[in-house]
Order: sequence, then structure tokens, then C-alpha cells
Amino acid sequence: MGRPRLHDEHLRQRLLEAATELMATEGPDFSLRPLVASIGTSTSAVYSLFGSRGELLEAITLRAASSLVDAQNEADVDDPVQRILGLAHAWRQWATENASMFQVVFGRGESTPAVDEARDSTTEPLLRAVRSAVEQGVLHGDPETSTRTIFAAIHGAITLELLGLYPAEQADALFDAQLAAIWRSWATPEHVDAVAA
Repeated sequence: MGRPRLHDEHLRQRLLEAATELMATEGPDFSLRPLVASIGTSTSAVYSLFGSRGELLEAITLRAASSLVDAQNEADVDDPVQRILGLAHAWRQWATENASMFQVVFGRGESTPAVDEARDSTTEPLLRAVRSAVEQGVLHGDPETSTRTIFAAIHGAITLELLGLYPAEQADALFDAQLAAIWRSWATPEHVDAVAA
């Protein structure tokens, strides 16, 4: 019978969760000591499970980006209007339920090829939806440009809400108004009224 592993997948997940919270509040330069102390382990666990501090930071971002992509994919439907609205609402719900991961994906952090790819992947569901809507004549313009501006508006609205700069009782209405304004910017004339504020 072999010796039990001291550093297992359960500990790895606990480190990722705790490190996500620290990175969201303190940035990527957080100390490993309070991290390992918060879950009752040692720095050797970080190196055993991740290889290095840099690989831990990379794993945090990859985990958060993957979670956001999964949340959007669950909202994927065929109707082009509902698909884009659904993605926006899924993005907002995920961000409000996972504020620390939201900060990790879009906050400060070292850039590596894997991190850059993970961050880029978070807008892929929206880009596919916009491309499809353009092909169906529902939206106009270059899909890449449309996606970037839609993303910027959605991201900005969510960020302001998470910062507490929107009154809680108005947050839903303000987000819906933002979506309606975004839609009018890119909808073809016959679909401009498909989304109401």
C-alpha cells in the first residue's frame, strides 16, 4: 500500500480559490505566506502542485476564464437576438456571483501566452453570436468591431455595478437600458426595435 499523497487535487482547488481572492484584492504580487496560512498548508504545497508561483498565477486566471466561458455557453440559443441578450445576462450573473474571478480575468496580472489565450477566449461566445447575427442580417458591420464595442459596453456596466456605483434597486433597469442602446447601435433597420429598454 503506497503512502498517501500530501498534496492532492482537493488541496489544489482550495489553493486556487484562496489565491483567487487574494489576487482580486491585492493584485498579482500577493504574498504566498498568508495564502498558505489561510488554508493550513505550506509554501511547499504551492511548488509541489503548481511548479512555481508564476504557474499558480497562470492557473488562477485560466480557471476563472474557463468558468466565464462555461457560463456563457450555457446561455447559448439559436435565436440571434436572444442569444446575444442571453450571453450578456450570463456574463453579468457570473460576474456578480464570482466577483473575485471577474477581477482576476480582467484585472492586473502577468501576461503569458496561456493567459492571453484564456482572456481572449472569454469573448469567443459573443464573437460567434455576433458573426451569426450579421450573417442572418440581424446586425450590421464588421463582427470583430461590433463584438469589441459590445464587450466594452457590457464590461463597463458590470464593472460599475460591482464597484457599487449603480444603486442596487436600479441595476437591472440600467443594465437593460445599456443592452438596448448597444443593440440599437448595431441592429439592422428592421431589427432595431427587437430589444426594448
